[in-house]
Amino acid sequence: MRERRACIVHNSLNITGGGERLAMAVLEALKELGYRVLLITTEPTNWAKVDRVYGGRAPRPDEEYSVLPFPVRTFGIYMRLLSALGLLVNRKKCSLTINTHGDTLPLSTDIVYMHFPTFAILRETPSAAKYSKSLFWRLYFAPYETIQGYMAKRMRWRVLLTNSEYSRDVIRRHIGAEAIVVYPPVNIDEFLEAGRTPPEEREDIVVACGRFTPEKRHELVIEVAKYLTDVEFHIVGATSGKVSPPYIARLRKLIEKYKLHNVRLHVDYPRRDQVKLYSRAKVYIHAMIGEHFGIAVVEAMAAGLVPVVHRSGGPWNDITYHGRYGLGYNTVEEAVEAVEKALKDYPRLSKKAQARAMEFSHERFKERFKHIVQLLDHEA
Repeated sequence: MRERRACIVHNSLNITGGGERLAMAVLEALKELGYRVLLITTEPTNWAKVDRVYGGRAPRPDEEYSVLPFPVRTFGIYMRLLSALGLLVNRKKCSLTINTHGDTLPLSTDIVYMHFPTFAILRETPSAAKYSKSLFWRLYFAPYETIQGYMAKRMRWRVLLTNSEYSRDVIRRHIGAEAIVVYPPVNIDEFLEAGRTPPEEREDIVVACGRFTPEKRHELVIEVAKYLTDVEFHIVGATSGKVSPPYIARLRKLIEKYKLHNVRLHVDYPRRDQVKLYSRAKVYIHAMIGEHFGIAVVEAMAAGLVPVVHRSGGPWNDITYHGRYGLGYNTVEEAVEAVEKALKDYPRLSKKAQARAMEFSHERFKERFKHIVQLLDHEA
């Protein structure tokens, strides 16, 4: 029997975000199906870093090919296009090709997992994109926006996947293509232990989690805390380059301005401490507008927190399913009311949220992805 080889194209695993976890889950699923996997990246993978974030030894490909022999620190979004060169060199080795970072490439692949059409960010949520913050970033992004928009309408695939109903609708509007929603894998296992804390042992604590960058809108959490001074608010997040220090300073000034003693910022908080905090808390508030999916929301739900999310994007449309498994808001006043309701009705709402989180597990993703690959194998 001829050996089946699959090629995964992913710009870089060193970013170690949700997209990289998805690529690892795809790799794992393919190996379970008996494929020999070749990983194609722009830069070499720092496996020690990936293992630390993965929480153990991450699954390894059978072969690796990086276009450049060194890490790339500048022109990040443009470096994504270079991964196409790696596919061009190795294409004859592949019986199945998968683009997991999702930006359009000048070469077709069998499966594309498009997290969100990058070129449409400024059109959909201009206030949430760093590329609209200054003339420099606008000029930096403009060529990529044009290139991606051009290629997206000419891109070819056998199956197009995406992470949410929200992203699917954006893809339909801007590309005119129909995508299948396969929710990304969320590592809920480490949060389930926190979810076993009974309601009577929890405190009136509200948590927000997200990078300390402007698009995450952590200011809203502080505005809500101003009205609920008897409730503790904790904002957990990682730093991201030069943009984080001034943003953190702005948040601290806002806390000082309102003379709040019930808000704490946890900068680059260790994961284990985050899980401990979740085991004491009751509510999770998500402030970002137009979040494409919202892995942090699912993690909090697995830990037993009731989600309070903006009525937009994946957290509202897909994760809480328009309020069936959580609460939504548009204004600060509505967010305050939602937090109060979540605290008051915590036991019932928490149970529903935690059950919903199970739909987004790592294993559930692999099941769905393997089913799609098996259908393609059958067609071949």
